[in-house]
Amino acid sequence: MRDTSSKLIEKEFAHLDTLYFNSAYFGPSPYRAKQKVANALFKELDPSFFPYNTWMGFADRTRANIANLLQVDMADITHSTSSSDVLTLISLGFPFKKGDVVTAVDGDYPSNILTWMLAEERGRCKFQLLPKSLHIDAKSIEEKLDKNCKIFSISHVAFDTGRRCDLMAIGKMLKSRGILFVVDATQSLGGLRISKEELEYIDVLACSSYKWLLGPYGHAFGYFSKAAQEIIEYNNANWVKSPNSKDSGDLLNYSTKTVRGARKYDRGEPANMLVNACLDASLEFLQSVGLEEIENHNREVRDHFLQNYPKKKYQLITPTEGMGNIISIKSKGQIDVEALERELKYHNIDVSVREGKLRLSFHLFNNIEQVETLIRAMDL
Repeated sequence: MRDTSSKLIEKEFAHLDTLYFNSAYFGPSPYRAKQKVANALFKELDPSFFPYNTWMGFADRTRANIANLLQVDMADITHSTSSSDVLTLISLGFPFKKGDVVTAVDGDYPSNILTWMLAEERGRCKFQLLPKSLHIDAKSIEEKLDKNCKIFSISHVAFDTGRRCDLMAIGKMLKSRGILFVVDATQSLGGLRISKEELEYIDVLACSSYKWLLGPYGHAFGYFSKAAQEIIEYNNANWVKSPNSKDSGDLLNYSTKTVRGARKYDRGEPANMLVNACLDASLEFLQSVGLEEIENHNREVRDHFLQNYPKKKYQLITPTEGMGNIISIKSKGQIDVEALERELKYHNIDVSVREGKLRLSFHLFNNIEQVETLIRAMDL
């Protein structure tokens, strides 16, 4: 990593007191968020002479920063509160016909399952769960897809195993069959890039901002391709996304029309000052370092762990092909992972246990020295 980036990261995360390998749980915000949120709170405390257009412009400022990370048009970004809510927009707005099927993979995070279960219960579609044992590649998925599948929904990186799917290969296969490709990037974007080429095969990308993007809890966004915007209707009336909302003197000119693009899906009150202040700080910081540099650094730190962890004691669960930032391991012997989590906590090391496995998340503020400390603590 460049020396300037290393110094910036050190400055922004000097407040982090632990050896934090847990961004898959909750990503720590950079220190600059404190000042930005403090400034926003000052406006909350005293909104005197606060320009309407400045306030309402907060949502588009962060929308533009998200679009810059993805290299897309800012009009293709919608503000939401969770990845589940983005998927709910699809479940309510997709023009399902009798017999249409939505497909996901058993064992994926509940955000990507419960929405479709509810849609099936409400009679909007049928829901197909592919088996946990399925190898996640384009050929294996295609062989299992129902002939009436209209939507395929999956996490880019699995929350428990760290399995990373090949977006290009799966996306190409789905496009050839006219199936909408919905991807949850909550456990990847920010620690990994999603390329412009990959996005060409993704119809909807959902992402909660509080993990690898280092943003606030309670914010998520969706990227909707132009084709998806043509297909998926919006179902929530919201005065802020009306074209007339841009002019505080024309609010009573009622219209159900919306501003251009995916902004028609925006949640209510997207210009929340405190949320946008924290998110603005995180996105500003990530752009100053660059996702390519972050991804390369994270890979280097992760690979150092993989080369040096005590392999006689632990078994790697994460598939070796196409790894992301999440590593999942389990004990080969009598070491209880929950006891191991407690032992690591004693050494001031923050990790997670998921589905009976130790989950390690490597992000830009981690370094080789920290990984060495982690490895020593694991070698009980």
